[in-house]
Amino acid sequence: MALVFRNMSISNKLATVFLLLLVMMGIGGVVALYNAGQLAKVAERLYLNSFKRAETLSSIENEFLSSRQEMFLHTITTDQSSRTYLEISVLEHKQKIAKLLYEYKTLGIASEHIEIYRKLNINLAGYWHIHHKVEALSKAGHRDSALSIIRLEGNKSFSDTIDALRTLIKEEREIAYNAYQQSDFFSKVIIAVTFIFTLMAILVAGAMWMVLIRSIVKPIIALEESAKLIGSGDFNERAPVMTEDEIGSLATEFNKMADNIEDSYATLEGKVKERTDELRLANEELSGKKQELEVTNLNLQEANKMKSQFLSNVSHELRTPLNSIIGFSELLQEKTFGDLNERQTQYAEFVHSSGEHLLSLINNILDLSRIETGRMLLQTEKFPMLEVIAEVMGLLRPSAHERNMVIETKSVPASPMLNADKSKFKQIMTNLLSNAVKFNVEGGRVKVEWDIVTEPVGVDLERYIIFCVKDTGIGIKEEDRQKVFKEFEQIDSSMATEVAGTGLGLVLTKRLVELHGGSIWFESTEGKGSAFYVKLPQGTDEVDLPVINEIDERLLDEEDLPVLLMASESDDINRLLEIYLTGCPYNIIVASDGLDLLRKVQEQKVSVIITGITIPKKDGWEVIRELKSAPETMHIPVVIISSIYKKEMGESLGAAEYLQKPINKDKLIRVLARLMPPPLLADGSEGGLSSVLLFGTEGEYLAPLATELEAGGLEVHTAINAEELNSTVEAKDPDLVVACLKRERTSAIESICKLTSNGLGVERSFLVCTPDTLSVEENAALGPNVQTVMLSDGQSVSETVVEEIRKHYGGS
Repeated sequence: MALVFRNMSISNKLATVFLLLLVMMGIGGVVALYNAGQLAKVAERLYLNSFKRAETLSSIENEFLSSRQEMFLHTITTDQSSRTYLEISVLEHKQKIAKLLYEYKTLGIASEHIEIYRKLNINLAGYWHIHHKVEALSKAGHRDSALSIIRLEGNKSFSDTIDALRTLIKEEREIAYNAYQQSDFFSKVIIAVTFIFTLMAILVAGAMWMVLIRSIVKPIIALEESAKLIGSGDFNERAPVMTEDEIGSLATEFNKMADNIEDSYATLEGKVKERTDELRLANEELSGKKQELEVTNLNLQEANKMKSQFLSNVSHELRTPLNSIIGFSELLQEKTFGDLNERQTQYAEFVHSSGEHLLSLINNILDLSRIETGRMLLQTEKFPMLEVIAEVMGLLRPSAHERNMVIETKSVPASPMLNADKSKFKQIMTNLLSNAVKFNVEGGRVKVEWDIVTEPVGVDLERYIIFCVKDTGIGIKEEDRQKVFKEFEQIDSSMATEVAGTGLGLVLTKRLVELHGGSIWFESTEGKGSAFYVKLPQGTDEVDLPVINEIDERLLDEEDLPVLLMASESDDINRLLEIYLTGCPYNIIVASDGLDLLRKVQEQKVSVIITGITIPKKDGWEVIRELKSAPETMHIPVVIISSIYKKEMGESLGAAEYLQKPINKDKLIRVLARLMPPPLLADGSEGGLSSVLLFGTEGEYLAPLATELEAGGLEVHTAINAEELNSTVEAKDPDLVVACLKRERTSAIESICKLTSNGLGVERSFLVCTPDTLSVEENAALGPNVQTVMLSDGQSVSETVVEEIRKHYGGS
């Protein structure tokens, strides 16, 4: 049997075990069902034929005892109603007894109980006969005779009936007990049979499991162990073929594979040995060459270090006489030692320009030397990058204009801040823009573009600024691309020969960009131009790019406006400030430098001064010192706007406000409105305004009016209901209350009337604006102290109110 099972396939083995288990379960189920049927039959007989009959006989006994007691009560009771009730109750008991006897008979009477049942009926009939006789005597009034019959004949008949009934109950209970014992026997049989078949099923399942283990699991485990041994390098291992089923076939194929692996390994081992010998010889040769290269590399490093040191020393030594040459050439150009003729002037310019060019080359060499030796340190600061770009473009524009070139850049209202070394950034942009000008064609174009991008760096996001310097020049040949960022290398072209240099500009630019953690690359097409890209970390989170508002056409006459004198750190900032303040009531005068500012402040009646720190000829610190030391200018407020944040120093010198770039337009307007006498006020006149309360239920008309009055230097408060009107007047004490009445006019007039009547309207003016004429009653309610004005067609609330304030309170 074991041999047959061993040769079976795995699917047949599993099917055999499954079928045997099904057979065991089927036999056990059939036996259990048969015993359960027998148990059900016994239970049914026990309930129907025994318990129910016994219960019926017990009910007959209870009814019979009750009727006996009530018959006795009927005999001794004299109350007629009670006697009637007892007669009805006895009759009901008699009917129930008859019904129960019929049910008992219907359930079936055992043959051995028929005689007892017949005797019960006879005794019961005799009892009912005596009962009728007693009842008749009792009704006739013969109580003693009735009681005598009950005690004699009635007791005997009652006893015979009860004895027969109880004998029948006893017999039924014995039958029920016998049936219960039979059901207990069947339940024990079912438990025993179930236990036996369960045990047999467990034994059969265990046997089948052992057979499956031997024929399936053990061969698989043996195959696994062989695979592990072969995997660890024992190629002589082979898997035992323990069965002839699928696993046996797998073991056979596995052994064939092991044979092939052993053969391949032997062949490979021989080849590896050959290659190892070859590599050993090659390594010995390379080791000797490596030592030679290390010695050569050390010599090159030493030579490069000596070269850098030599260049650094020579450059330092050259700068001293070179500075003297440049200085004296400048003195000659400024005609310090007397006038020069045309040729002498030309020679002096040649000497100065050549000296500046040579100084630039020396500085490049020194910077490159510092970077190579790791001595170049960055002095990072936050500065507006567009100011530096504008400065570099300004330096290169003269040379570009000589060749009819156009230099342009992206224009925005304010400059993004850049956290970098300002001087090195300027050097980067100078090198790129000067190359774009040098290698451009006559009438060409140079454009500087930039953009801000955000890129992931690890788990964070970092902002970068990407600059692009494009030109329409000669471009770069394909074979020259590798030379662009190499030291002392120049591209091969006729124009490159004409503007020859040292070849250090782009090399130094690349090193400076990388020193900032950035990158540089280029795109170029020969004959069409080049585009150099620089990517630098911005180093700040925000970029302030304020929106330029439209120009307000409702300007005041310039002769009536306070004078604002400004000298910023660049022309671009001057133009930006002029744009910001366009539409504001100021007469703006621009000074070109510090000396020009000091001269114009003496010529004009200046109300406020805006200055930068790094302005030409005389810086902002010196300008402020001179202004605050002179009695005639010490009262003029000075606002500093600079990228250098030294607020404490500015305040110590007497500056009224210190604003750091990028410039916030709204803050600038608020500062100037606070510092300059507002044109809406009568400067120094009686009745001039300082605060205004705007009242109206339509908030959309109050907001623009409040903004315009604040720009004019007034303190403005608003109220949109009567409660706010009273509380604001009491708390802020405004000089003028302006009421704008468009809708809900009646309630607003009532609020003003209450205000003027309760004493809060004393010593203050009222101005009421309405779209149409007030009625006689409304004018009378407001009183003579309230001035009213009707809005003109095409004129806004703001225009009407400002015109009235200027007419009655402004200086002219």
